[in-house]
Amino acid sequence: MAPGACPQAPVAALAAVAVAVSGWGLLVAAVAAGVWGMGGGQTSAVTAVIVTRGLWADCGTDASGVVSCVPLVSLVSLPGYLHGSRALAVLGAALGALGGLLGALAGPRKGPRAAGGALLLLAGLCSVGSALWFGLGSAHEFFEPSVMGTRFEPGPAVLQAGGGGALQAVGGGALLWMARAGPAPRAAAAPPPPALGDKYGRNEYV
Repeated sequence: MAPGACPQAPVAALAAVAVAVSGWGLLVAAVAAGVWGMGGGQTSAVTAVIVTRGLWADCGTDASGVVSCVPLVSLVSLPGYLHGSRALAVLGAALGALGGLLGALAGPRKGPRAAGGALLLLAGLCSVGSALWFGLGSAHEFFEPSVMGTRFEPGPAVLQAGGGGALQAVGGGALLWMARAGPAPRAAAAPPPPALGDKYGRNEYV
C-alpha cells in the first residue's frame, strides 16, 4: 500500500461524515433556540428576571417561571454583530446540510467526496466565525458605558455553535484528505514466464 493511501476509505469517509453531521446538529440546535446571550446585572430574589438573547428573540423568565419573548425583527436598531452572526450561522447550517449529503452519498467517488468535504469545511468556518463574532460583539457591548438597557454577555450557545463548527471543519478536512489520497494503487502484475524459444536460442543449435 502506498504511504499516502487511505485504507477502507468508504468506512473512514462515513465516520468523517458522522463527525461533521454531529457538529451540524449542534449548530442547528443553537441557531433554532440557543441562548447566545445572558443578561447581566443582579436584582432582588423576588423580582428576579432572567433575560436571555437568541439570534431571533430576547426572552425573559420571571421568578414564577413565566417566559415572554420579543422577536428581534428590526434591521436598524439591532447591533451589527447580531445580523452578521445570523447570516454566518444560517450559511453554515445550509452548507453543512449540503456537504453532509454529498459526503454520505459519494461512495468511492473522489469528486463528490471532495466537494462534500470542502462544503463541510466552509460550513465549519462559517459556524466558528458566527460564534466568535457574537461573542466578541456582545462582550464589547457589555463593557461599553454608552449602551443603555440590558447588556448581554456570551451565553452557552456561543460555545455550542463554535464546537459544532469545529466538528464540521474536522469532518470536512478529513473528507478532503481522503479524496486527495485516493485508494491504494494496485500492485503491478508479474511478467509472464519466458517462452521455450526464448530460453534456448537458435545459436545453441548451430
